[in-house]
Amino acid sequence: MSCGPLRFLIGAGATAALAGLGYFLTGGYGGHAVAAPAAPTEVAAAPAETPASVEEIKNCQAEVDTTIKGKTIQFDSGTAVIKAESQPLIDAMAQVLTPCDGTQVEVAGHTDLTGNDAANMRLSEERANAVVQALVAKGVPNARLLPKGYGETKPAMPGMTAAANAANRRIEFAVGAAGAAPVAATPAPATGQ
Repeated sequence: MSCGPLRFLIGAGATAALAGLGYFLTGGYGGHAVAAPAAPTEVAAAPAETPASVEEIKNCQAEVDTTIKGKTIQFDSGTAVIKAESQPLIDAMAQVLTPCDGTQVEVAGHTDLTGNDAANMRLSEERANAVVQALVAKGVPNARLLPKGYGETKPAMPGMTAAANAANRRIEFAVGAAGAAPVAATPAPATGQ
């Protein structure tokens, strides 16, 4: 039986085990001659994106900052469900991020200071993941996006006033080179609820 164009990458131990199995299945233990198994071949890996230059990263971050400035990604209260009115902003962000080849974008979720610390951390992670899923659905390569939840650990504004809470509930986008930690310079916040 032939596998045709399929190629397999098999470790040395598995190769020896398969050779023995092939020997047994072909009657090798009955004194019949058995052909040696074919040497394993490696599967060609998909080419990795070439990391973006510093200028390309800055240009992508500038586009992100311009697109998100003064706008918010809103969520249903206490959930990671993105509100329908935030869909145009998700669409705009997808248009900006899709051509940013060679970058990795941290999608950082943040919460305000109210509520349980652990619950806020979990909520920020869920919201970052929700934004990533929404962007992937719009064509941004999944490998380019890195969701990260920070909970209430990095407030944008101190205190628990209504203004501080609104500023602290946000999604930030930080662009870096593919395969490297995203640049944590000054990502533009997109506040959520």
